[in-house]
Amino acid sequence: MRTRNVVTLLMLVLGLLCAVMLVHAQNAPEASEKGKEVYEQSCAHCHGTEGRGDGSAAENLLPKPRDFTRGLYKIRSTESGQLPTDQDLFDIITIGMPGSSMPGWETSLSADDRWEVVAYIKTFYDGFKESETPPREISLEGKIAYSEESVETGKGLYVELGCVECHGNVGRGDGTSAPTLTDEWGFQTWPANLTQSWTFRGGADTEAIFKRFIGGIAGSPMPAFEGDSFLHFGLTSEESKRLTELENKDEMTEAEEAESEQFYEKMDEAVNIALNRVEGIELTAAEQQTYDDAMKVVYEKSWHLANYVKSLAPEERPEPAIGKNVLRSQYVQGELPGMEDAAWETLQSSHFPLVGQVVIEPRQFNPTIDSVNIKSFYNDKEVAFLFIWDDRTHTTGDETDETTGKPLEDALAIQFPVKVPQGPTAPKPYFLGGGRLPVYLWHWKASAPEQVVELTAKGINNAEVQAAQGALQTQGAYTDGQYKLWVKRALKTDDKKDLQLEPGVFVPIAFSAWDGANGDVDTKRVISSWYTFVLEPVPSSRRFVYPPLIAVLSLGLLFGLRAVVQRRNS
Repeated sequence: MRTRNVVTLLMLVLGLLCAVMLVHAQNAPEASEKGKEVYEQSCAHCHGTEGRGDGSAAENLLPKPRDFTRGLYKIRSTESGQLPTDQDLFDIITIGMPGSSMPGWETSLSADDRWEVVAYIKTFYDGFKESETPPREISLEGKIAYSEESVETGKGLYVELGCVECHGNVGRGDGTSAPTLTDEWGFQTWPANLTQSWTFRGGADTEAIFKRFIGGIAGSPMPAFEGDSFLHFGLTSEESKRLTELENKDEMTEAEEAESEQFYEKMDEAVNIALNRVEGIELTAAEQQTYDDAMKVVYEKSWHLANYVKSLAPEERPEPAIGKNVLRSQYVQGELPGMEDAAWETLQSSHFPLVGQVVIEPRQFNPTIDSVNIKSFYNDKEVAFLFIWDDRTHTTGDETDETTGKPLEDALAIQFPVKVPQGPTAPKPYFLGGGRLPVYLWHWKASAPEQVVELTAKGINNAEVQAAQGALQTQGAYTDGQYKLWVKRALKTDDKKDLQLEPGVFVPIAFSAWDGANGDVDTKRVISSWYTFVLEPVPSSRRFVYPPLIAVLSLGLLFGLRAVVQRRNS
């Protein structure tokens, strides 16, 4: 009996502890001096001491730091027009905002400190105090499982709902509207590259993507799928299809005009109800039913669309080309494949991250190109490279930089040492070489896609065009937000300023890229660290000859020994 009482007491204590933990996970504590202290030490440099997004570092950042006094939060689990939950704020502080200057603080601040910051941030906006009810969270009921059929449906909706206008044909953020987009504060903002899910803010699973559709991204051009921001809001799928048919007709009959007018009236009613709901006006039972019916269609289409967006990106972010992932040029016999040859599909790309150059003026604090992917083949005489990188715009130098007067255009540079450093501790030619460590440089520009200029550089601002040109065969192309550059060169050249290549030798390689639409010019660009590539040695035919030869010799030796033994026994 006594044992049973003890067990019961322990269960009650555990239950209370779980309840306390659950409350702690969903609600921030009251604002305290501790929260202010942590905020001023870790957050104020960007967000400002008063939370207006005007900290000392804000000038060089894009997207700009959040202005907490506006109450506009982009990443939420709540419906359009609602404030975020405490858990939403805690999660963003914890994991950060990929693709922006907002880092995750999970390893730098304790969970208690992060909750204190949540409480302090909320003091900047009175709406948190004035709200009498919890924010309405987005329901995940009715989730449609990921399937090929759902993805195909979502692909059609991607075009039908106008996603293509901002995010482009295949989701790289290169739509026709992309260069014109600005946020609530008037700053340029770019659509997400949907093929790079590791840059998604708030998560990359279908649930997180779905929430971005339903709740929108406040302060950005990305609307919530509700009201007049959703195509044919208030109509069933069949009615929407019928209205599209009518709208595409060159001329409608009187009956068809009346039919379309009924559809428009139905949509107007649903849109007005949605607006009233956002403004907090209580709906009648009939209005609530109209709203629920409209949102049922929105939810269904949004799940299909979320599954399609999920399908556009690989499951995991590519690993950088280091260690086992080093760029290895594969040997082939005969002619090397051209840029569009299917043989390239047999190779896995090597991934090279790029970051803004922030050491020398002019600096690039807000890069738009984050990597370049490379494949390579070689034969007995030549080597071919295929460089691939995403760029939301195709900029060919039609506009000039106001400061330098130089053309703003997309470009890529590939750097090699003139001589391969010997030994693991040998210095590399950092920053385009130096007096003693020059680099052999390939420079390609979008304005001349069939040409790569060869240079020798002895410093960041000291590059000379080589007298001998034409050693490189080149082809460049831009399609759907992505560049492809194919370059072929002889392994050995007569120019002493060129890098001479041979199988099995590990060669340093580095990259620079310019996005003209992002104001990149001169040293304002993205750069890589020094990586390594190698012409993978040709498998020796000897390894196929030696085993059978050894087998034959071994058999001969055995037969010889057997003969000797037999003679002795006889």
